[in-house]
Amino acid sequence: MKKQAMSGAALLLITLVSGCSGAETVATSATPSASPKPTVTKTVTVKATPTPSPIATTGSYEADLAALGVVPDSVKSFGEYMEKEICDQTGTGLGVSVRSIGGNETGGGIEGVRLTVAYFCPEKTQEVESYLDYFKK
Repeated sequence: MKKQAMSGAALLLITLVSGCSGAETVATSATPSASPKPTVTKTVTVKATPTPSPIATTGSYEADLAALGVVPDSVKSFGEYMEKEICDQTGTGLGVSVRSIGGNETGGGIEGVRLTVAYFCPEKTQEVESYLDYFKK
């Protein structure tokens, strides 16, 4: 019984496939011999607007830190720490870190936070600025 069901299913599949291919031939022969007009598609490239930084940078994190009066023993280690404390944080943790580091002048204070964001996570500019509003009160 199973063998007949399998054979029947295979026969049905073959019939459907061959029926579809025949329909193509009929449909193709029914089309006019003139070539259809090509469709013109215009591709538009949208460039993302970069998030403006509220702090000017020189391109040298070390020089910009020095301008804030921050001269760490290792700029690389300091940058990694700041990136971990600010860029890698989200939600409430980010708010706590921004307020903690922003209130500490040894890390550059508010401008040190902005500098870190400008160099390591500019996509977080608006969110960090919202947490920095705490210092305006």
